[in-house]
Amino acid sequence: MERRTVSGAQFLWLVLQHVLPKGFRRARNFGFLHPNCKRLIALLHILLRFDPGQTMAWVKQRAPILCACCGGVMVIVRTWIRSVFAGPLPVPIVIRGAH
Repeated sequence: MERRTVSGAQFLWLVLQHVLPKGFRRARNFGFLHPNCKRLIALLHILLRFDPGQTMAWVKQRAPILCACCGGVMVIVRTWIRSVFAGPLPVPIVIRGAH
């Protein structure tokens, strides 16, 4: 591991070299990260003795959202979370009712 002392501007330049330009997307659909590689990911979990259920045990279950009209449980279909780099925008949440 290499250690060095750099100025704040140089440090930011080194970090920002890893930020993609606006409109670009990271390509994560290759190798074992491809959505069709569930069997390979399961094999890696076994080989590495990784238990995803135990890792997510600290996450609290969300209380169900009830429909104001019929009282049925609503399902969150999509959420949009604004970027920390963007200005203040509303966070739209699309919820499909049960009725």
